[in-house]
Amino acid sequence: MKKILALSTFVVLMIFSSVNAFAFGPGFDPDVEPYAVPLDGGMSLLALAGIAYGVRTYMKNKPAKVKA
Repeated sequence: MKKILALSTFVVLMIFSSVNAFAFGPGFDPDVEPYAVPLDGGMSLLALAGIAYGVRTYMKNKPAKVKA
């Protein structure tokens, strides 16, 4: 039950934070297209975290080598 409550709380918080993020314009110079979104270091950190998680999961579930 605690897991479901924690997950639902996380989902609700993410929904509210994304609404606030999309409520405001990009705030760039006037010559920038209205829907332009800059890619910054956050995308790189997310990709690195995903790769690290995948490697960790693979190593954890990797079958043991059998010596003949």
